[in-house]
Amino acid sequence: MREPIHPVQLEAFKRMTPAQKLQMVADLYEAGIRLRMEGLRMRHPDWTDEQLSFEARRSLRHAGT
Repeated sequence: MREPIHPVQLEAFKRMTPAQKLQMVADLYEAGIRLRMEGLRMRHPDWTDEQLSFEARRSLRHAGT
């Protein structure tokens, strides 16, 4: 379900520079990786952080396919 963007949010996005928008996307992606890693950690407590990071990134990379 998609909710419309609030006019205040829309104005804030319009004022952002391309670099700020890109940073926001990168921050959201990293937050997604951390959340995915914690979900994987619950199912695989024996995995290393490297294994968790690899699998989290792999699964998000293929999420839309």
